Amino acid sequence: MQTVFDTLFEKKYLIASLVTCTALVLLSNYLGVESAIIIGNLLYIPTSGALLILAILILVRFGTSGYHGVAWFAFTCYSISWFVAEMLWIVQELYLNIDPFPSAADIFYIIGYPFLLMFFVAYLQPVKVNITKKMFATSTVFAVGILVLGLYLTLRHGTTDDLFMMVIATAYPAFDSMIIIPALLGVGLFFKGKVNLMWTLICFGAICVFIADTAFLLGQNDDTYYTGNPLEIPFYWNYILLSFGVYSHLGLFRKESSSR
Repeated sequence: MQTVFDTLFEKKYLIASLVTCTALVLLSNYLGVESAIIIGNLLYIPTSGALLILAILILVRFGTSGYHGVAWFAFTCYSISWFVAEMLWIVQELYLNIDPFPSAADIFYIIGYPFLLMFFVAYLQPVKVNITKKMFATSTVFAVGILVLGLYLTLRHGTTDDLFMMVIATAYPAFDSMIIIPALLGVGLFFKGKVNLMWTLICFGAICVFIADTAFLLGQNDDTYYTGNPLEIPFYWNYILLSFGVYSHLGLFRKESSSR
């Protein structure tokens, strides 16, 4: 079972990608909010685009049969949905000069969550016997805490005039609370040596989404959030971690095929 990247070369690229992304966000904020918004939006093109390409490649490679096939089909649907959402957000904010929250972009973000959950559930099936009651209970309690916090942050400042915004904003913590359960289980299984690093990178990517969504809600409540804000770094990390997770799995599959 693969527990580390096959080469130090790949590790360096992962670290370099995370560091470069973070540096670009911090530098753009140093230059000013307008620069941060422009660079922050444009940074989503290569990050979400790379994930989409890799997701399609791995779906073509594995197909849609079996648990893993279903998992990668769902993962590809998630990647498509979030890529479309990112492009809609960019067009609205940079080209149309309108506030992209709430908007059609949020619909595609929200559509992506069930697919990501489907991926986790399908991929966990072969190793579910290794999930203990304690692991599941701990993850569930944490998820409930996330849901309560998210609903509190959303409803505390909500009004009837913002009904659509409230519905959209409430959907994020609701889905975060569902996604975080299998993500935490995956991390726990990795440290027990039951799953490979690919799975763990994807789990950490999902955890980054939870962190970023929470920061987004906090920023929206006090009207300080903007695209490219340093608090948005976990969103970029999500795409990078997921991309390297898929890339690592593609590499492992190639080596297994060549050894036959």
